Amino acid sequence: MQITTYEYKGFTISVTPIKDCGDQWDFEYRITKTGEGGQDTDPAPALTRSQTAGGHATAEVACLAGVEVARIEIDNLLALSREREPER
Repeated sequence: MQITTYEYKGFTISVTPIKDCGDQWDFEYRITKTGEGGQDTDPAPALTRSQTAGGHATAEVACLAGVEVARIEIDNLLALSREREPER
């Protein structure tokens, strides 16, 4: 099984392509802070998500799509964390 790993803004994205019931590919991605294990006991545990609809023609395209979706989620998480920081 091919796994794509990508570093983005201090996070590591790991995407695994998944063959659906037809001849299309979906994906699952995991986001962890770079250099941390992402175990459930960590202060910031890893996030795991999957796409099971839509499908992609190849495993490579599914991995690229997974990286893009994970990058958007990271951008959103960072934006939310900045909104919650108290002003000094």
